[in-house]
Amino acid sequence: MEKVRKSSARAMDMTEGNLFWKIILFALPVMATTMMQLLYVTIDLTTVHYGDSAESMGAIASNNALINLIIVVFTGVSLGVNVLLSEAKGAKNPEKAEKVMHTSLVFALFSGIFVGIIGFLFSDDLLRMMGTEAHYMEKATLYLRIYFGGLPFLMIYNYAAQLLRAQGDSRSPFIILAISGVINVIFDCIFVFPFHMGVAGVGVATVMSEGVSCVLGVFALAKGRRAYVRFSFKKLHIDKATLFEVLRVGLPSGLQGFFFSLPNVFIQSSLYTIDPGNVDLENGATAAANIEGYFFAVIDAIGAASMTFVAANMGARNKKNIVKSILYATIWGLIGCAIIALLTLTANRALFSLFVDTDEAIEAGSQRLFLMGVTYSINLLMNLSAGVLKGIKKPLYPMITTMIFCTGARIVLILTVFPLEQFHTLTWLYALFPITWVLAAISNGIFLAILLPKVFKQLDEPTKSPAPEQLEPAVEEAK
Repeated sequence: MEKVRKSSARAMDMTEGNLFWKIILFALPVMATTMMQLLYVTIDLTTVHYGDSAESMGAIASNNALINLIIVVFTGVSLGVNVLLSEAKGAKNPEKAEKVMHTSLVFALFSGIFVGIIGFLFSDDLLRMMGTEAHYMEKATLYLRIYFGGLPFLMIYNYAAQLLRAQGDSRSPFIILAISGVINVIFDCIFVFPFHMGVAGVGVATVMSEGVSCVLGVFALAKGRRAYVRFSFKKLHIDKATLFEVLRVGLPSGLQGFFFSLPNVFIQSSLYTIDPGNVDLENGATAAANIEGYFFAVIDAIGAASMTFVAANMGARNKKNIVKSILYATIWGLIGCAIIALLTLTANRALFSLFVDTDEAIEAGSQRLFLMGVTYSINLLMNLSAGVLKGIKKPLYPMITTMIFCTGARIVLILTVFPLEQFHTLTWLYALFPITWVLAAISNGIFLAILLPKVFKQLDEPTKSPAPEQLEPAVEEAK
């Protein structure tokens, strides 16, 4: 165990040593990073609530589903970078790793600018499409336009974080986010309280913190002491073959994120139809979604660890470690789900008291949180199997599963079953999540059972020996 702790102080070797402890040591900073992001969103909402108005808080919250959709899609595409660089590192191929790094960062910059411009121009149309209430529209549109203005920064940080994790460094993204998050909180307070900028102040503070995380992310790639490959401005260019491979692996993951998040927009719109104008219902649902985000961070981190470790051992052609990575990630994930269920059952009201202060809002949110908390082990199996499929470079299959079950089935049920009087309740609306998780987990499991033996057979086939210059990393490790 002591040896594992020492190895965690530098870029982790994901192909050797005690993988059981390495997986959780890798996953914990990823988990903490996601939770910290959520914490800053919570602080944004709280600051604007007390420093401006409840309406401003609702305007920012009404953007959550759309913003999460954008983030999930582009973070999904960046997973292709993680898989390819992890594989290159496992195969001891620094030349390919450098191409992946520099090509992906150029792509992140230009795609962030393009989507940012489109989103800025059509912010109000997007909010109307998702059924945002009229009294929120002006402030919600202002916040969303400011958010889109900072999208290039967010894109570069997300890609930098994936590149760092692919090299076994999951701590640097956490440290970077901690620094930028403190800046976000400080300027939230300055812009909202003394300057009375309200929604605009929170938006500007968010963009400033994203700019800091972008700069620090690139700096970490360039100056990392134990990096496998390093960033250099001189090497920035688009390698067409590498870009095609990044998109081939990452685009299905991005589309999977889109298909997974799209029904959430419909669910949020459907929520408004249960009791129109009920602020407690809306605030309770928002609070439940915020708390659930912390729970999902556990599942997401374990899925990210399984994908990264499987990809690295694919590069090393180590079948035994691939199996170990899947098994160990499942064990740690189930432990996390047990803790989530325990918190849901014992500390439900205490958790909600951090976000809302009325019994009606707590009751409305508790229905969602209880249903999610006790079924998260199903979500784990769905996400873990999807992560493994991505790690073996088969991302199309979890995308198909998500499209059919998490998108198609949910939307069909919302349009056909939910409007019926006996099913037009919060409980039935939120039951759509675990019902479709079961179907998706079974589908991913079938795909994995079919594809993994074929992948193992390919790993058994002879391969050309790497060139001499590929045997050593581009950056010599300190002795």
